Amino acid sequence: MVTMGVLFFVVGTPTSPELFGDYVLKHIDVGTFIRLLIMFSPNSKTTPLGLALLAMIGIGTVLGLVYAFLVRVRLPAQGARPGHREWGVALLLTLLMTLTGVLLFNDEVRQNHYGLPVLWATIATDLAFLLDFAVYGVALCLLYRLLLPKQATENEEEGVRRRRQALSRVGVAALGLVSAGGAAGLLRGYLNEYAAYDGVKTVSNGEKTVPITPNDGHYVVTQNTVDPNPNINLWRLEVNGLVKRGGTYTYDEVQRLPSTSRAITLECIANGPGGHLMGTAVWQGVTFKTLLEQHGGAQPEATHVAFYSVDGYTVSLPLKEVLEADALLAWRMNGVEVPQKHGYPMRVLIPGRYGEENPKWLTRVELTNHFVGGLYSDQGWYNGPLHMTSRIDYPRGSVAAGASVEVGGIAYGGDKDVQRVEVSVDDGQTWNDATLTTRLSKDAWVFWTWQWRPQRAGRYTLVCRMTNGVGEVQTGKIQGTVPKGSTGYHKVTIEVK
Repeated sequence: MVTMGVLFFVVGTPTSPELFGDYVLKHIDVGTFIRLLIMFSPNSKTTPLGLALLAMIGIGTVLGLVYAFLVRVRLPAQGARPGHREWGVALLLTLLMTLTGVLLFNDEVRQNHYGLPVLWATIATDLAFLLDFAVYGVALCLLYRLLLPKQATENEEEGVRRRRQALSRVGVAALGLVSAGGAAGLLRGYLNEYAAYDGVKTVSNGEKTVPITPNDGHYVVTQNTVDPNPNINLWRLEVNGLVKRGGTYTYDEVQRLPSTSRAITLECIANGPGGHLMGTAVWQGVTFKTLLEQHGGAQPEATHVAFYSVDGYTVSLPLKEVLEADALLAWRMNGVEVPQKHGYPMRVLIPGRYGEENPKWLTRVELTNHFVGGLYSDQGWYNGPLHMTSRIDYPRGSVAAGASVEVGGIAYGGDKDVQRVEVSVDDGQTWNDATLTTRLSKDAWVFWTWQWRPQRAGRYTLVCRMTNGVGEVQTGKIQGTVPKGSTGYHKVTIEVK
């Protein structure tokens, strides 16, 4: 455990419980995922991680019994030095555990906390497995021998032998306590970096939304217990697969690529009608199309593009759709470097797709002739174009009869723009055209207002809906967020007095 923790902080290699968690998440369906989130709430990340850690300790204990059975040391033992058979069994356990980890977590080992490129991250994690289990094997071999009752040496009194045996066992216990303390300290250090911000929303109901969301107020969601913290001197952007010419960029080289700035809205797939798990920023970076041109374009057989992140996250989408959406690989957010929790040093923006398909901490772009699975796609989450959404931000509560009341909010149609917004005050029986007031780009939300003068007191249900740039009207059909993203109108009840 101590070795594992030291390697995480020094080299950035993921711990075994983290890798196990990533493996399990890819092999359960979305229904099971949601049930586990609810079961372990409010500690839906740390509790499973702690259980995995306890399971690791349990497996280590069982393997200790297996080791004792295989070495079959005759008691009382002769001396404190392990024999060839003991070293051989320890080596066998080390190699078997390393091989098991490498094979079982083959799709997870390419991640690295400090942003090593995929190949180097894979090598570092595999070597970390070997070192972790080698330390376990050596410790098991040496300490087991120290714990065994020993034969008395020639001319040695029984009392002396017993005292020496007691000292050996006290030494083993002391080493165990020191190791436990070290492990606890490393665990505290790990949890000090805990990504507690997960699920932050933009604004509260009833407030006017600002067109450009500040970086510290932008919605953000993370799958990680601890987010990666890429070292810019280690990080690289790789472009490979079915391109005419592969290549690798440092951070400085990336910023010398032709760049553009564009307002793009991000929305979480868990955002329901009227929800605030969405925000808009001005992103600066190189378009995917331009990057592809730098490498001679795609080979004829390329059908998909896979984006790999330093934390092991993977997103795969049809190449044609990514090009049509004019995807952006951004290194700046609202005029500054992309903040760590938003994907420093580079993240992908694919207009028209939910936030989970806009990966952060990008490290590799690979063109393939097939779909590449990832965390959410393997669970069965929806991976198509996002659904249209419109929201009433104000008013809230009550208004005065006969007074002019401004009704306003936002509408978002992905990469298909917003053509029209309508408002109803009678729960959708009749509709009125709103005025579109702020249009940032075709890939960003649009602001709208409508003037309402209610004449009679009573309770009114306000509803809004949008029409996108290709003439499609937002559906009023109610659909939950899991697993295909929500649909339906946003409704607000207003009391007129």
